[in-house]
Amino acid sequence: MNRFYRKYRIVGNWINILLMVTVLAPLFALSYFNHPSPADDYCYIDTVFKFGWFEAMNYYYSGWTGRYFGIFLNHSNPLLFHWINGFKILPVILLSGVVFALYSLFRHLTPTLSRMAHLGFAGVVFFLYILKIASMSEAFYWMAAFVTYTIPNIFTLLWIVLVLRWYRQDTQTAKVILSSLAGFLVFAIVGSSETNLLIIVLLIGAWWVYRILFHRKVDGFMIAMLAVCAVSCYLYFSSPGNQARIGGNPLGGNIPFSVISSFKKLAVLSFDWIFRTPLIFFSLAWLVVLSRLSAGARNYFSIPVWYAMLLFIGVLSAQLFPSYYGVGIEPTPRVINCVYFFFLIGWFYVIGVVFHYFKKSTTSPFQFSMVRYGILYAVLTLSISLSFYRSANVRLMYSDLINGKAAAFDKEMYARYDMLRSSKESTVYLPPIHSKPFSIFVDDDIKDNPDHWWNKCMAGYFGRKVIIMKDSQGEQQ
Repeated sequence: MNRFYRKYRIVGNWINILLMVTVLAPLFALSYFNHPSPADDYCYIDTVFKFGWFEAMNYYYSGWTGRYFGIFLNHSNPLLFHWINGFKILPVILLSGVVFALYSLFRHLTPTLSRMAHLGFAGVVFFLYILKIASMSEAFYWMAAFVTYTIPNIFTLLWIVLVLRWYRQDTQTAKVILSSLAGFLVFAIVGSSETNLLIIVLLIGAWWVYRILFHRKVDGFMIAMLAVCAVSCYLYFSSPGNQARIGGNPLGGNIPFSVISSFKKLAVLSFDWIFRTPLIFFSLAWLVVLSRLSAGARNYFSIPVWYAMLLFIGVLSAQLFPSYYGVGIEPTPRVINCVYFFFLIGWFYVIGVVFHYFKKSTTSPFQFSMVRYGILYAVLTLSISLSFYRSANVRLMYSDLINGKAAAFDKEMYARYDMLRSSKESTVYLPPIHSKPFSIFVDDDIKDNPDHWWNKCMAGYFGRKVIIMKDSQGEQQ
């Protein structure tokens, strides 16, 4: 039986990695056709060109948002160097960063497993993530969105890794380096978005309280993290620009409405993620793996079940809360992306916690016969195949590649740039984009109104007075 299990694990690891490749490869390929979006991407750099780098960031911080780290990244995007092709490289770096962060987290949570197992586990989570992600374009291709959510998501996982490593260090030098890096990540996460601000506040607070309640220790390291977090939150909330994002809807600022709406939305989303993906069958396979680990190897799962569940639900619902409280609207797809990302990670972690609680008194693994292994393998394979086939995201990214829509979009965008650069007129009429690969394209383009913000930003960036959208017959759209 042990020999069969080892073969199952080896084959299973390769299958998990292959699953990741089936969704990661087309995402990499689509990156080649990515372009800056007229929605915000040009506005940041147009402001830099007009007022200077520091003054442009101060303009946004004072007049629009307290997301100081997001402001810094957006005002440093490749357009600052007139490097449009940089937008083809950034998604590759971002996708690689997500996989690396997942791999690093699982590497530290289950250190006795092989590196192949860790990469396979990262592959499973990434595969599930892409199957039901709310918006691929907002997660990996639209810079104004991914600097606000995806990058701090990566930083949050890396922060957890640094914290786990800090507690295992024996030398003071290593602890200082790791704590400095962890502090920087807290500073960056808080300054990216209110969604990620709440996540890191809850994680730091929960960690600190856990050390006090269950280890009877006043953890100086976590107190330092709380101090950095407090300073960062002050910088965020003291921004005059925050008021511009609040009060536009009468439901904004309504705490009861926001709390109830957050839990309702989380329930609806959770049902979809649990029962319309292969998550349950992957969870069974995860239980099999956990059963083969010793109690010592499951040390990071040895926290009270109620505490893990409370943190899990708290982190997820907290991400939905700002949308209802701040502006009184449904969370955007990029927010749902963030919630789903931490839902998957938290789901597998909570399963580990529950399993450890019930199995810590015994070391006997699940009694799985070859027949039961075969059944689980067959059901999991069937579930994966059906989910892959039915996934709207999978169909979208593969069709955008195979049908040539992404390539046609790339060609149309370069044609636009040529018109903007070659025109001798101060007013330039641009054709609409006809090929819209929604796997990478955010459906928000320049308008027929020359005074629209996107038109003015793009015109300013390319040194034109006015940009207007027109159709193929020369009429305004």
